[in-house]
Amino acid sequence: MILWLLLVLSALVHSAFAQGSAGELALYESQRIVDMPTAGVLPPGGFLLRLLMFEQGGMLGETLWSPLSRVQVGIGYSGSRVIGSLPVEWQGVPAVQVRWRVVDETLTFPAVAIGLETLGRGNIIAHAFATPAPGAFLALSKQFRWALGGCAVHLGAGYSFDLRFNGRDMNAWVGLEQSLGRSAALSVELNPQSVERDLPLLLNAVVRWSVLRGATLELYARDMLVRTAPQPIRSIGVEFIALISQLVW
Repeated sequence: MILWLLLVLSALVHSAFAQGSAGELALYESQRIVDMPTAGVLPPGGFLLRLLMFEQGGMLGETLWSPLSRVQVGIGYSGSRVIGSLPVEWQGVPAVQVRWRVVDETLTFPAVAIGLETLGRGNIIAHAFATPAPGAFLALSKQFRWALGGCAVHLGAGYSFDLRFNGRDMNAWVGLEQSLGRSAALSVELNPQSVERDLPLLLNAVVRWSVLRGATLELYARDMLVRTAPQPIRSIGVEFIALISQLVW
C-alpha cells in the first residue's frame, strides 16, 4: 500500500498535465457509478491511479492503463485493517481488470462495454468482500443534457466472482450520474449484489470533485438504506488520470 501511495503522490506532482473526470468540464469518462463499472474507458495511452480508504482502516489501490483505443487493463489490491494496530487481512491474489468498449455512444444508442473485474470493494468480512466483484460484466452508459446540466444513466449485469472470496452469482445494477456545476458530480447506484441469493440491497452514492487538473476527490456513502450497518458507511478516495505522453514530455 505504501507503493500505491507513492504512485498517487507522484501523479499529483504532474497533475497540471492531466484532466479530471467530474463535472461539466470533465474530459475523461467516469469509470464507475459508485462501485460498479460503467461503459467508460480511458483514451489510448491514458492511465488511472486510485487510492480508496474505507472503514476499519481498510485501503484499496488500483491502476489502469489503456494500450489501445477503447481497451484498458489494470490490477488492484486491497486489505482490511491496514491502518491501526490489528493484524492486516490482505485479499491475497491481486485482482485483474480488463475492459473493452465494443460500441461507442451515439445520439440514439448507449455506449456498450464488456469486461472482467475480480476486485471486490470494501471491508473483508468472514472471507468475503463487503461488495462482491463485478466479475464478467456487460455495461451500458448513455449521456443526456437537461435543465440541471449533464447526466448519465448506467446499466450493468455480470457473473460475479473474484479470485478468492465471494461466491459466484449473477448480478445486475443501475445508476445515475448528475453533474454539479463545472467540476463536480453526484452518482447514485442501486446494487442488489446478486439476483440469485437473498443479499442486502445496497444503495450507494459518491460525490466526485475535480480539485485539480487530473486530481479528483471522491466522498462515498455506501449502504444508505442501512441494510448491513447501523448507519451509512463513509469512505474517501482520490483518483488521478493522465496521459503517459504528457508526463514523459
